Amino acid sequence: MRAVTHPIETGAPRKWLTLLAMTGSLCMILLDVTVVGVSLPAIQADLHLSDVQTQWVVNAYILAMASTVALGGRAADALGKVPSFVIGVIAFAGASVGCALSAGAVGIVGWRAVQGLAGALMQPASASLVVGSFAPGERGKAMAVYAGIPMLFLAAGPPIGGALTQFAGWSWNFWINVPIALIALALTAIARPVEVRRRVSGFDPIGAVLLLVGLPAFIYGLMEGHAQGWSDRDVVACLTIGVLLIPVFIRWELRHPTPLLNMRLLGDAGILVNAFILFAMQFSMNGLIIFGSAYMQVVLGFEPFKAGMALLPMLVPILVVVHIAGRLYDRVGIRVPALIGTGLATLGMGMQAAAAPMQSYPLMAVGMAVLGTGLGFVMSPTNVDAMSRAGAEHRAQASGLVQTFRQIGGTLGVAVVGATILLTEQRLMTAHVRERMPADAQAQTYALMHAAAQGERAALARLAEADPSLQATERHIVGQSMGLGWTLSTLALGSAFVASWRGLHPAPRRTL
Repeated sequence: MRAVTHPIETGAPRKWLTLLAMTGSLCMILLDVTVVGVSLPAIQADLHLSDVQTQWVVNAYILAMASTVALGGRAADALGKVPSFVIGVIAFAGASVGCALSAGAVGIVGWRAVQGLAGALMQPASASLVVGSFAPGERGKAMAVYAGIPMLFLAAGPPIGGALTQFAGWSWNFWINVPIALIALALTAIARPVEVRRRVSGFDPIGAVLLLVGLPAFIYGLMEGHAQGWSDRDVVACLTIGVLLIPVFIRWELRHPTPLLNMRLLGDAGILVNAFILFAMQFSMNGLIIFGSAYMQVVLGFEPFKAGMALLPMLVPILVVVHIAGRLYDRVGIRVPALIGTGLATLGMGMQAAAAPMQSYPLMAVGMAVLGTGLGFVMSPTNVDAMSRAGAEHRAQASGLVQTFRQIGGTLGVAVVGATILLTEQRLMTAHVRERMPADAQAQTYALMHAAAQGERAALARLAEADPSLQATERHIVGQSMGLGWTLSTLALGSAFVASWRGLHPAPRRTL
């Protein structure tokens, strides 16, 4: 494909409409990460989902995006960024309608996967269109808006999701994407974004197949292992496929002249550490948002709207700190904000792990505020630093690489933290029922406690009426299980702090 040039350096007319349209697409992507978490208990009860199927409502979206975001960047180069963006927005809105109308596990999980695929097509194209629409001296400010406004939607997701679930129904958490998509499409048509077409230098079909088979197979094995048993034939097969293909993918990408993911960039220790920090942050954040909303409803007895509002102490500080972190990075480089951010995040996550068994929301709120402050210090600087270290010629590849690590971290966070919580709950509930209940009542009692632990409102009410002491035991077990799951998140963040301390050093200053 021939390269087509365009005088973007002077800035594009209607560039702010372009920015607003592209920002709207990112708002949908981030909103769907947090808005669904609060509604999961209602979705599970209404659609009669198993625990693993409920996790797939979240993970199908994140895993599809993680597996295909690199392909989304390639598609934007091949098809054009504006067509890729428009197709992605339309597909995302259509998949949202499919989610809202779903009547069972296959429908909701399938449409969530389509949402993830659409997000992977939208995100690389939208970021590139923003950069292409602004002159070099304005791009930093534009990208700050592009990343900052969606943070409002990220923070607003839990209370919006809680309010819609409680007062209108969980399906409205998906219907709200339709007007956002229509506005983004209308603004795109009016703004006519500037597009710079680049020469497409080959494709890596073998790498694409290895990634699209190996990563989902591995995640599927992790999520299904605790439900089907680790010796189950399908679980063993999927884990084996993942363990074999992922290293083969990495080795293939290192040798390919035009790789899907330029793994050679990880030879720069700074890029490697930045990618790992984003991995650990998303691992922990998804594990807290998804299971934290369930904790608020099951253990603390909050209604869905109140449960969503209860997560704001973590999300609101991000909005404030992200601007401070950007200025700090401009002055001193990546090491200081990374150490501050990972240190505070580790402390805040550790407070969550300690507070969960204590059933203390005030301690959790303080911990969430500390965690959110830490997240704000690293989310933007790590992305910018990775692209700066790669240089202009590899900037897009570096961005795709670290974003893939981030999405994989979120997927593993849901799978690993979720499996830990569910396995611990099952073990503790089984032990309690066997010790305290007569044989003929054990199965019924366990089923009731298990349903209540997943946030089913009817089961919670029945448990409270049947035996208040049993309800207290169930809340204690859920609190212990959540605490153990969040301890894993704390360890992940602690590892990111150590990596920052040992691996990050000032990089040569380059202009983005």
